[in-house]
Amino acid sequence: MVDLILLHPPTIYNFREKTVVLGPISDVVPSSPILESYPIGFLSILSFLTKHGYKIKILNVALKMLLNKNFNLQKTLKSLKPLAFGIDLHWLPHVEGSLKLAKLIKSIHPDKPIIFGGMSATYYHLELINYPYVDYVLRGDTVEEPLLKLIECLEKKQQPENIPNLTWKINGKIKVNPLSFVPENLDDYMVDYGLVIKAAAKDLDPTAYLPYKDWFKYPMAAVLPLKGCPYNCITCGGSNFTYKNICNRTKTALKKPETLAEEIKIISEYIKGAIFILNDLRICGEKYVEKLFTNLKNEKIDNPLVFELFKPANKKFLENLLKISPNASVEISPESHDEEIRKSFGRMYGNFELEKTLNFICQLGFERVDVFFMIGLPQQNQASIVDTIRYMEKLFNLFKNKKTVYHPFIAPLAPFLDPGSLVFENPKVYGYKLFYKTLQEHFEALEMLSWKYFLNYETKWMSRDEIVKTTYMAANLINKVKLKHGLIDKDEAEVMFEKLKIAEKTTLKIDEILKNFKGEELEINLKKLKDEVEKAYEGLLCSKKELLTWPSRKGLDVRLKILGALTKNYLKTFFRF
Repeated sequence: MVDLILLHPPTIYNFREKTVVLGPISDVVPSSPILESYPIGFLSILSFLTKHGYKIKILNVALKMLLNKNFNLQKTLKSLKPLAFGIDLHWLPHVEGSLKLAKLIKSIHPDKPIIFGGMSATYYHLELINYPYVDYVLRGDTVEEPLLKLIECLEKKQQPENIPNLTWKINGKIKVNPLSFVPENLDDYMVDYGLVIKAAAKDLDPTAYLPYKDWFKYPMAAVLPLKGCPYNCITCGGSNFTYKNICNRTKTALKKPETLAEEIKIISEYIKGAIFILNDLRICGEKYVEKLFTNLKNEKIDNPLVFELFKPANKKFLENLLKISPNASVEISPESHDEEIRKSFGRMYGNFELEKTLNFICQLGFERVDVFFMIGLPQQNQASIVDTIRYMEKLFNLFKNKKTVYHPFIAPLAPFLDPGSLVFENPKVYGYKLFYKTLQEHFEALEMLSWKYFLNYETKWMSRDEIVKTTYMAANLINKVKLKHGLIDKDEAEVMFEKLKIAEKTTLKIDEILKNFKGEELEINLKKLKDEVEKAYEGLLCSKKELLTWPSRKGLDVRLKILGALTKNYLKTFFRF
């Protein structure tokens, strides 16, 4: 029997039937607009609970629905008989899909407990627990231990009176246990990709465990060395302010360098693609970084590693990155070309420092550098964004006739400001206006027909309409820049230009339909628009090929390893009868 099934919902539950202009809400992440990538916490939960003797299954509902238009979720759920179901509400854009999924599960399995977790679930725990189909909410950024205790209680049919971080209800009364489990050491929560592959093989269903739709084509993995952050980027739901206020975390938690190196080594045995080291390693301190690099050298990891920089880096640090990963890549997010806008957002460095770092990256011969800019910042207007595009083009001059490939990206802050962030809590102070505040309001926003109406904010400098129009304009401009500099070819550019035209046109058509029709006439006109909307489903700001084509090492393709595990498990099952 399966003890716990972890389900990842789509952003919009009925996206396969609904006519909705999803826009570029996911163009600079691996997922499609359905945001089918589940949080890395699923993998650490599976690894942790498996090691404690429990059987855990991951079911990526969003991906299943995306890959197979005939996938019958209701039929699948009926076939499942776990002790409990777990649903992530880590990112707020999953609120509509997660609540509708929970409601469906409860209608099929009224006696099975449904457990929610994640940063957004933590923020909205009191509102969330009031839904009749939500039984438990685990709060905080690290729930493996409390979840283990909760599963043990469910198994023994005991009340979870003393389980930390738990919001629950009994006989209609809501109980909020103290948020007291805030570990500073993350060693026990290492992701073991071997266990994940074996779980997929046992289920004979690898697609249930895949993190995004193009993963077999562009395999990559990620490791999380720390939780918590010393920085306060004002819209970030993972800022120091947010961690302290909703997770009770006052100190950054770390995995030991030896543990992180071991995690990377296990990944390298299964996956030949890039491995992302999430967050800026320098937060961990110089001694930590030195120990990690020594361990990685000893393990002889030859997967390309990708490093995040939260601020400019000196030459010595960058040289050390290349010593452990000669085909390494780097990401940095200055957000705006305008230093004042950047600083108002929380990035406290200037263009001189940024360009100096980019020069080092180029001179040292990194494989690639991704530089991210954003739309929807304080003090930012359309003219400022045009200047940002000009600056993005200017940076190409740093990389002429060099090995390093420079990939600039620009995207709107969409669809939501993160709950718990500085701006979400104090919108007027930062020049923002919030349209939605509660969980239910965000749920209802995602039932709207265009990403314009998803946006839960506008600023003093740009209305919601202007943010949408400026995003389409910026996408056209940056794609022209990329074509000019050979980053994309003519065919790719033409596809994106055509998609942008369709997206702009259908966004306006949705507005007209909403204005002029109601009831049955509204539905008829929306159905007429559906085929056109689907032509501009994704890939407006950049192609997934550009985003996901990272260096990889030689070696056995991960698909063959999974196939081998599946075959071995199938033969075991076959000869058992």
